Amino acid sequence: MTMARVRARPPVIILYNVYQSWSPEDRAESERLTQFMAEGLRALGHRVAVAEFWKDVRPALQPFDPDEWIVFNWCEGVEDEIGGDARVCAEMEAMGFTYTGNPPHALRLSVQKGRAKQVLQRWGIPTAPGREFQHPDQVTEQTWDEANFPAIVKPVSAHCSVAVTREAVVCDLASLRERVAYVIETVKEPALAEKFIVGREINIGIWGNGRPRLLPLREIDFSQIANPLHRLLTWDSKWVPTSPDWNSMPVITAPKVSEALRARIEHVALATYRAFGCRDYARVDLRIDEAERVYVVDVNPNPDICPDGGFAGACYAAGYTYAEAISNIISMALARRNRRRALRSTLARLRRTTPAIALAALS
Repeated sequence: MTMARVRARPPVIILYNVYQSWSPEDRAESERLTQFMAEGLRALGHRVAVAEFWKDVRPALQPFDPDEWIVFNWCEGVEDEIGGDARVCAEMEAMGFTYTGNPPHALRLSVQKGRAKQVLQRWGIPTAPGREFQHPDQVTEQTWDEANFPAIVKPVSAHCSVAVTREAVVCDLASLRERVAYVIETVKEPALAEKFIVGREINIGIWGNGRPRLLPLREIDFSQIANPLHRLLTWDSKWVPTSPDWNSMPVITAPKVSEALRARIEHVALATYRAFGCRDYARVDLRIDEAERVYVVDVNPNPDICPDGGFAGACYAAGYTYAEAISNIISMALARRNRRRALRSTLARLRRTTPAIALAALS
C-alpha cells in the first residue's frame, strides 16, 4: 500500500494561474487538467477547492482559512515575470498558508543559471564549466577557454528551452559570440555559455524531506539524431508539434545503466537536491559523457506535474497513480504544518512553565 493511501486527507486548494496570452485551447486544457487532478484527489477522500489567479494570488486565497486548508501549488511561473513563482510562494507564506513544493529561495536560485552553477561548484557537484556574458564583445580568447568547445548557449534565466535550437551548440569563438548576441537580442537577458557534454541525457525525480527518495531514471532517446552536437532538447522538441524535432526524441522509461553509473547518478542528484534546498519534489537533469562521468545541467524545483509529464511518468513507474502521487506530495506539506504546530505548542508550554521552574529552583 502506498504512503498516499494511509495518511490523513487534508482539505486541498488546487492553486493554478493563467496567462492572458493563452489561446482558448490552452485555457481549456488548463481547466481540464485541473479538474482531472481535483477528481482524482476527491476519489481518495480529499475535500478539494480550486483557486485560479493571474498575477495576484491574494484575492484567490482570501476566502480560505490557512489553518484548515493545504495549498497544492500548481503555479510554475507568472506571465512576463522572471521569478514570479517564488514571489507567489512568499505571498502565501505571508498569508499563513502551508503549500506544496519548493520554497522561494530554491525557486529563485533555479532561474539564476549562473548563480546555480556557482552553488554546484561550491558543493563539489560536477557541472560543465561555463560563464555568463552580458554582451557579445565579452567573448574573447581571454574569457573563454578553447578547451570548453563545443559549447551550448542559452538564456541565463528563461526555462523550457527558450532560444535553444540546434544552432545553440557552437564550436568556435566567432560562433559563440554570434550566439551570445542572438540570445541577448531575442530574450533580452544575458547568455550563459557552458561546455556541451556530448553523450547521454538522463533525468531523475526526487521527492520527500529529511530522507528524500529517488524515482526511476528516465533517459532522452537520441538514437534518431545522427549528429552528436544536435543531441539536445530544443524548444521545438518540447513545444512545436510540426517540427522535425517533435517526435525524434522519445523517452526511455527504463534506461540501461551499470550499477556503478546508477550509484553516481543517484549520489549526484541527491547532493544537488540538498544543495539547492529543495523540498517535496524536484527533478535533476544530467548529462553523461562517454567515460560515464556525470554532470548536472539543470535543477527543476516544482517541475511540470501534468499527468502526461515526465515527473508523473516517473511516479507511475514507481507504482503510484496520478492522484496518489499528488496526494503523497500534499502529505509532505501536511507533515511540515504538523511539525510547526507541535513546535509552537512546545514553545508556548515552555514559556508558561519555565518561570515557575526557575523560581522553584531558587527557593
